[in-house]
Amino acid sequence: MKLRTVAVCVSAVFLSYPALAEKLVFEPRAEEGRWELETTGQYDFDRSKTKNAVQEYHQAVGYGVNSFWHTELEIESETESTDDAITHFRTTHLEWENIFQLAPQGKYWVDPGLYLAYEAPLAHQEPGQVEAKLLLQKSIDKFTNTLNISFNQEVGGGRDPHTDAGVSWSTKYRWRPYLQPGFEYWNDFSEMTHYLTYNEQSHQVGPVLYGRIFRHFNYNIGYLFGISQAAPRGELKWVLEYEF
Repeated sequence: MKLRTVAVCVSAVFLSYPALAEKLVFEPRAEEGRWELETTGQYDFDRSKTKNAVQEYHQAVGYGVNSFWHTELEIESETESTDDAITHFRTTHLEWENIFQLAPQGKYWVDPGLYLAYEAPLAHQEPGQVEAKLLLQKSIDKFTNTLNISFNQEVGGGRDPHTDAGVSWSTKYRWRPYLQPGFEYWNDFSEMTHYLTYNEQSHQVGPVLYGRIFRHFNYNIGYLFGISQAAPRGELKWVLEYEF
């Protein structure tokens, strides 16, 4: 019965809704037996035609295998920036994500976790990608602070041999379960072996609202401002999640 319910819900997410994009600061936690359906998205705004309307969309289903491992399968769709314009919208990757909670919450001064993912390309002759993130979280009074340190490496034929790195930060104030205001900061350093100046890197920061309503529905909606030349001038981002 449960598997039939999951199948119906997955069909609803993938077929009834438009693809929505992902920009998510991951928390180092796993909950055994918890299913989740997630749709995430980002939409860029900029005066440049090579940045305006760039989009990235993810639709996912996840499951808490045990008390320390959460796994997720998702489909990614996007438009991308080129030298003259942006590409047409297309479905590009199938991704397998895994979050490992490395210690019980509160056991250490900071809660640690690890994120590992593999993106398999859906187009022929394109490289795949592996991604690793160190997840760190610390709560102080009613504030929860989460840091992700990311590393990305292409694999397969035609791959770029360089490793990219980045960081993302989230701070939220747990005012009420249904409304928790905060902010996020995102930085893409790009290639680790090739130093880029501040304006050549992508830096974004902005307000975000988090919360849980109707017991099972989580949301995360924000607007990020570009604070370097490489970043889009503005970016709308959202995460909508149903847990059961």
